[in-house]
Amino acid sequence: MGDFTPTFLPPQNWQDFEKFLKGVVDVIWKEEGWQIYGRQGQSQSGIDLFGYDEQERFTAIQSKKKNQTNSEGQILSNSLLTKKTIEEEISSAEEIDNPKLERLIFATTSSRDTKVQDVIRQINHDRKKNDQFIIDIWFWEDFQVLIENHKDLMYFYYSEMLEKINKYDKNVHILTMLRRAFTRPAFRHEIRREESGADFIIAIKSTMEAITTGKLYNRRNQLITTSFDFQELSNTKWKSKINGILLNLDEIRNIYQTGLINKSIREHPSCLEVLDDRTGEDFNRLRSDSLLKMNSILKEAKLESIESELIRD
Repeated sequence: MGDFTPTFLPPQNWQDFEKFLKGVVDVIWKEEGWQIYGRQGQSQSGIDLFGYDEQERFTAIQSKKKNQTNSEGQILSNSLLTKKTIEEEISSAEEIDNPKLERLIFATTSSRDTKVQDVIRQINHDRKKNDQFIIDIWFWEDFQVLIENHKDLMYFYYSEMLEKINKYDKNVHILTMLRRAFTRPAFRHEIRREESGADFIIAIKSTMEAITTGKLYNRRNQLITTSFDFQELSNTKWKSKINGILLNLDEIRNIYQTGLINKSIREHPSCLEVLDDRTGEDFNRLRSDSLLKMNSILKEAKLESIESELIRD
């Protein structure tokens, strides 16, 4: 398909840009802790999304959608952000409490601007002296890199464009969606006496749904990404392995339901309690086998494998 790198254009309106941002943080920070803040018309203290970053800092994102052209079709190169706007948004974000913010990110469709970067660098210099939360900015060039480096973002938001320029690969589209389904916490840790995720079985069910329908939802039943069901894969061997994964996940559901009936499993609001060691071992074995099968497919497709303590060397 050559070495041509496509240029990805920003979403056309602020609502789509906000949804795009949610998709980005769900990909790069996979703990599913990110939420869109409030709804249109509510006071939002200057933020659009909140959650935790890679250093587990409580983080807010303020989106700044900018038109790329004026009414005559001329490209606009000036930034949407000014020092006054930045300071006003910081002041609003400082009202957030319980917990206090540790990081504020301005996400903009504007091009990279040294003047804005200089302003933020100076603001951060002063804020660090007073132990105040830090400021970052993501320009559209930064999103371009993220899209290029994360195929699930590329295929979810730009599949039509990829198809038009003959860079689209349905197998990659399906497998990147499935990889994302298996990177959630339900497949990351071994089951012990107490498991921190009370949504364990919901994740198992939604992963099965992703395999059979091509639609992946998070634990709040929000659509994360969409593709095709696994039967659309062109490789028969891959489909056979995924059938085996479905059998594993279905067995997990059966074990779970049996555990609830015989009281070897107890559901609590904040954790899942597994009282029978054999049940925990079965959960670990079936999930481990599923991950190994999935990683063997990803390896053959030359895609990034899934990391989990269930399959450590």
